[in-house]
Amino acid sequence: MSQNQSTAKFLPIWVWIIILVQIGLVTFFSIGTSMSPGDFIPGISELNYVTQLYITRNLVTAIGIVVALLLKSHKALLTILIVRVLTDIADVVSVYAFNVEVIKDSVPMVIALLIIPALAAITYLFKRIK
Repeated sequence: MSQNQSTAKFLPIWVWIIILVQIGLVTFFSIGTSMSPGDFIPGISELNYVTQLYITRNLVTAIGIVVALLLKSHKALLTILIVRVLTDIADVVSVYAFNVEVIKDSVPMVIALLIIPALAAITYLFKRIK
């Protein structure tokens, strides 16, 4: 069996796309925020402790997704995606709970590009594991 067939059998293409968007967006925003915090988080002119926590948390989950893929483990991928979605949901709730007006505009993007697709992948992985 070729490497492409083995990879395709591990996950369907639509799940690969969701995973790549997760890794790509999270990494892009994390690295961008570390290089120029004010361009990604309004009102922040330089890195501070909370911003660094945000960056670290996001990069660690992206690395966790990559490790799960390298292991070709459905269970590991399911686990890290659940962590990723819960983190994003907590972020969305926090934005509204603390009335953070400067980033409320990014909430629909997070829901549409990160939360909903990841929930679809989680559902697929959960069914696949059972």
